[in-house]
Amino acid sequence: MWGRRLDDAFTVRTGARLHFGLLSYGDGVGRQFGGLGAMIDRPGFELFAKVAEHDQIDAPPEWISRLTGLLQKCRDHGNATQPGVPLRLELRQAPPAHSGFGSGTQLGLAVACVVARVAGEEQVPATELARRAGRGKRSAIGVHGFDQGGLLLEAGKRTTDTISPLVARVAIPEEWRFVLIRPQGKPGISGTQEVAAFKNLLAMPEATTDRLCNLAVRELIPAAIECDCDRFAVALWEFGTLVGRFFSPVQGGVFAHPQMEALAGRLREEGYSGVAQTSWGPTVSVVCRDEEEADRLVDWLRKEPTAADCEFLVARGLNHGATS
Repeated sequence: MWGRRLDDAFTVRTGARLHFGLLSYGDGVGRQFGGLGAMIDRPGFELFAKVAEHDQIDAPPEWISRLTGLLQKCRDHGNATQPGVPLRLELRQAPPAHSGFGSGTQLGLAVACVVARVAGEEQVPATELARRAGRGKRSAIGVHGFDQGGLLLEAGKRTTDTISPLVARVAIPEEWRFVLIRPQGKPGISGTQEVAAFKNLLAMPEATTDRLCNLAVRELIPAAIECDCDRFAVALWEFGTLVGRFFSPVQGGVFAHPQMEALAGRLREEGYSGVAQTSWGPTVSVVCRDEEEADRLVDWLRKEPTAADCEFLVARGLNHGATS
């Protein structure tokens, strides 16, 4: 057992990733993808791991095959000098899949962390964990977020086999809240659908990339540093709208879910500026200056017809990486 007792156990806890949009895409544009995103404290994963006599996975049915595949992949790409240590994995908490929370990356890195730790490897970089789990092929916000949390800006990648470097990371103000709104019935694009969607997209215009970079560097990041939620919200709406227009040919509109398109208009009418889809959606987040404002928004949403049958959750910014 490589010096590990059968009672060795620990838990990996992750946050969730909000991805506000990429910076560039298309042949001949230099760096591909890139983007701006943030880590929030929920809905995340809680993965219990214990050295065992044989592999055992205890998880909701929709996660079992994912965990089984990740466990084998991380063993195959990990420390080749040691065999895989038998493990009991228990998924005690999980976000909804394909909803814009970056669940694939957070779970992949959590499993890679478990495999590395029981093999005696300490402090393996998140970029290496991502390589072992097969993550970071496009966006790297979740990879860097797993490592250190915060509001994150990544540059994009020049080659397919690298992970996009982190350009900036700043703390999310402690008092800010993100109200998450998730409609029912239509998961976000993922897997082979996502690959096909990118193939069907034209290159992002250089002017769009320039404006997105300007918003990220001159508006959004400084606003977070200065705790200026109003300024952040205004810039976030423009950022998300620009990205949404670019993706509209493959996701059906500025927002992937028609109900969220209608709700975004109502939110703007009510004075909530910082409305943005996360990744492929369908979840939409609304940044609020504090918990009181977030609670008022949730109360309004519960009575608003365009928010019918949606789930609501209030999250804090997560300014540290995953814990174990």
